[in-house]
This record gives sequence, C-alpha cells and structure tokens, in this order.
Amino acid sequence: MIKVNKCLMAFAFCFVFMCMSVLLTGCGEAQIEKTTASTESGIPETTMIYIYHPDGYKVVVEDERYQLKQPDSTSASIEELMSAMAPYYEDRLSYTTYMIDSDNVVTLEFKIVGDYDDDYVLLAKAGLIRTLYQIVDISNIRITIYSEDDEVISDELLDRDSIYYYDEDTEAYK
Repeated sequence: MIKVNKCLMAFAFCFVFMCMSVLLTGCGEAQIEKTTASTESGIPETTMIYIYHPDGYKVVVEDERYQLKQPDSTSASIEELMSAMAPYYEDRLSYTTYMIDSDNVVTLEFKIVGDYDDDYVLLAKAGLIRTLYQIVDISNIRITIYSEDDEVISDELLDRDSIYYYDEDTEAYK
C-alpha cells in the first residue's frame, strides 16, 4: 500500500508541475502580446511625436504622429522635427539653426518674416516647446528670434512648464 501512495504522489506532483508550467508559459505570452498591442503597430511610444503648431489664435496638434527616423540621437531627432515643423512656421518665422550643449540645453534661432506679431510668437514658442520636449533628453530650450535686421527681438530660456495655453477640447490648461 505504501508503494501505491508513493506512485500516486509522484504522478500528482508531475501533473501539478506540468499544469503550472503550461499556465506560466501561457501567461507570459499573453503579457508580451498585450504590451506590443498597446503601441501603434509595435513601434515604441518614444519614437512617435505629436507635432504642435500655431493655427490662427490657438495651438493645434496634428492628427498623425511623426515617426522619428533616428530616435537614439537627440541631435538627429531635433533636426528631423524642425524640418517636419518648418512648413507650419515658414510664412512668419524662418528657422535658421539650432545648437545643443553638454547639458542638453537646445538653442533654436529664428528670423522674423514680415511683421512681428507678439501673439503669433507666443503661440509659436508654445508649439515648439510642446513638440520638442517629447524628446526626453532635452533639459531646456532657448528660443532666440531675430528681426529682419538681425537684431534680437526675443531670447528666452524655456522649461517644460514655461508656456501655458488653454485647450478648449480638454477644457484644461496645458
């Protein structure tokens, strides 16, 4: 009788072990699928950027997110985004250059095209910092704006919370 109990216990132990292995393996695969499905087409969230820009007297966000081609390079990401955003600003602000220092402070330089408009420049700054701060390595952004005569009109160091604007869609300050 003792031999039967030992055999039964060994069988039960093997059965429980196999069931646990199957359950744990299945749960791990389900978790991986869930994580992948939470991003757009399996693309990591940090490579997908929302582009904000002025439109009339408000800042709007484009419906389609921009896919960074070189997300591992802060410099390349800045260049990509500035090229992607240039059409939104070209009739009022001309992007001239950027610099990034060892503390990851980004300096952007623009030249006014046509008449200077305080409201537009404020909205442009809001769109720029809202877009660029999605690059996680950026610590601060300095925006310098020159007149057509190369005089400094505006030179500000802006952190993530420097400019707030009211978004009617969410009824909250951003």
